[in-house]
Amino acid sequence: MCIFEISICCIKQCCKVRMFNYTKGAIAKIERHNERQNEHYGNQDIDLERSHLNYRLMECAEKNYFAAVMKLVDARNNPTGKKLRKDAVVLTEFIISSSNEFFDTLSPERQKEYFQSSMKYLETLFGKKNTIYAVVHNDEHTPHMHFGFVPMTGDNRVCAKEVINRNILRQIQEELPKHLQKAGFDIERGEVNSEAVHRTVKQYKADMEKEKAELATVIQRQKQGLQAIAEKKTDIRSVEEITTGKTIIGGKVTVEEADYQKLADLAKKQIAGESKEKNLKKENASLRKENQQLKAFNEVLSSQLTSEQSMSQRLTLKKLEAEVRELHKFKQMAEKFLTEHGLKDYFRKAFIHSNNQEL
Repeated sequence: MCIFEISICCIKQCCKVRMFNYTKGAIAKIERHNERQNEHYGNQDIDLERSHLNYRLMECAEKNYFAAVMKLVDARNNPTGKKLRKDAVVLTEFIISSSNEFFDTLSPERQKEYFQSSMKYLETLFGKKNTIYAVVHNDEHTPHMHFGFVPMTGDNRVCAKEVINRNILRQIQEELPKHLQKAGFDIERGEVNSEAVHRTVKQYKADMEKEKAELATVIQRQKQGLQAIAEKKTDIRSVEEITTGKTIIGGKVTVEEADYQKLADLAKKQIAGESKEKNLKKENASLRKENQQLKAFNEVLSSQLTSEQSMSQRLTLKKLEAEVRELHKFKQMAEKFLTEHGLKDYFRKAFIHSNNQEL
């Protein structure tokens, strides 16, 4: 679940630093996503034909994420000898990104340096020995880095609440922009806990529907504008057909009263049309800007939705496991009853006979 987000502004746009916490049951899914091991993805932004552009900034030290995480967890300081709780956070992930406009100003080498610089800062803060992976994705809408580590305390305990506290998050907000500035990137300090963090998937969908309605209105207006242009062309053709004549004095041109009225109406339409066109251009520019902002927010909500879907799957699995345990208990009770009443062999033979008949 996404629990924190920082806005760190560059010259024109803002980049986001997002944090997610995971239990050990989610590690395999995170690896499949990061390493592109799935054949299909619910995230429509992923273009598998561009996945060859992805790269690792560091290799996982073990055969997989789970083995690397559990190696650190098993070696933790555990004086009480208590087992790790199933809902304990054992993996924390930061996603580092920026806007497409920002990355468009960088060469591929410079973009890699941007992520390497961010990775080095996070490694220093949370411990290089605790880092599990650092993967850069270039096959989605915007380039970004997934940086994962085990939240270890100074005395080698696994405790995300202590490692990722408010002070640390404020520290990242203050220090990461300065760190990137020293590396030559035009990054500024942004606002912590932006409004986008608290918006839900439901709100996001409502915003997208609103945007669609607004775009539909713009399209309708543009169609009306085209229709008006077509009508103007018709008016112009009719004006070209007006018969004129010269007066004897002053070289003035005379037209019929009806034709004069037609010219006057056309002039009024032209003035009104120019004013309307100017307003439409302003409205179009405003909607394009809103559309860019919604696309950026779409990336935030896509990751959040993936996390929530993961939670839903875990809850479903938990429910199924409970049902299996209940069925197992019922089976044991049934066997006990049949044994106590000497019916077990009878039912076993009847079952075999029934199956043979079906076969």
